[in-house]
Parts: sequence; structure tokens; C-alpha cells
Amino acid sequence: MDLSNFITSFSYIGIFLLMISNGVANFPSSQLLYLIAGYFVSTGSLLFIPTIIAGALGNAIGNIITFMLVKKYDKPFARKILMMDETTFTKVHSALHATFTRRGLWYIFIGKLVPSIKAFIPIVAGLANTKTKITSVIFLLASTIWAIGITSLGYYFGKNITLTSFTAVSLCIGLIVMFFAYKAIAKKL
Repeated sequence: MDLSNFITSFSYIGIFLLMISNGVANFPSSQLLYLIAGYFVSTGSLLFIPTIIAGALGNAIGNIITFMLVKKYDKPFARKILMMDETTFTKVHSALHATFTRRGLWYIFIGKLVPSIKAFIPIVAGLANTKTKITSVIFLLASTIWAIGITSLGYYFGKNITLTSFTAVSLCIGLIVMFFAYKAIAKKL
């Protein structure tokens, strides 16, 4: 799918629909979408605020859909999404449940701002059975912050930023956060 042509053709509605898809299935990449949208904002083809609203609202709605499905269908559904065997899933679920009992909503907010981890947060929140209204607000707030940050990068750097360099930095940040999360969760296992 050519995101540039899709955004050119469907404008804010296209961004909204693509971000719903990202929130549910993590496709297309929000980073790539917001970088392209930021470039279009820099050329004057899109306006900054409507781009942020369309993207953040779409992503939050997609996250809420995933969250509600996991909350409704619980562990079997989450295990299928995460593609884990029963034993691994049980260990991870036990450790996450203990961690989320203490500071769950804070972890949801921070996790939604971390590349490579943000895609799993609606699943974890659904398994933790967090309150729907506050979780939805957290998804919207974190999605808005993410949209502002990455769209701004696309705006300021335009075609000079490459997806490869951005992905490499995102992956490094995600791996560092995952390392510290693993250390915290490993203590519970």
C-alpha cells in the first residue's frame, strides 16, 4: 500500500482509517504514517491540528477495539493474538498481572509512548481488566502525544529522515525498555 497516495487521496479520513487499522492490527506503522503526514503538513497539503486529531482519534479507537475484545474474550483470545504457547503465556500473564496490580494505568500510559511496546499495551490492559473509561482516556492522551511527536519529526525533517534510521532508533529504545521491563517481571517469575 502506498501511504503517500492514500493520504493524498483521502486526506484526514484516510489518516483516521489507517490509524484505526494501526490501533487494531498494528498495520500500517504509525511511525511511517505520521512521518509522511508530517511531511505533507510541511508542504501545506495538510494542517497540523486536524492531522493530529484524525490520527490520535483513529489510533485510540483501534486500541479500544483491541482492548475490549481482549477484555471480553480474555486469555484464549489474547494468547492467539500474541501467538504464545500455553506455558509461556501463563508465566507472562502471571508476572504482568502482579505488576499491573500495583501501577497498571501508569504502565499503560508509558507503554503507549514506547516504540515496539505500544502495540501490545491494549492486549495487556484488556488482560488486566482495567476500567474502560480511564483506559480509553489514557489511550487517547498517549496517542495524541505520539501523534504530535512523530508528525513534528516529519514536519521538521521532511524527506531528510529515513524510515530505516527512525526504525533503528525506535527499536533501540524499545529494546532498552523491554530489557528493564523483563528485569522487573523476571523477579516475579
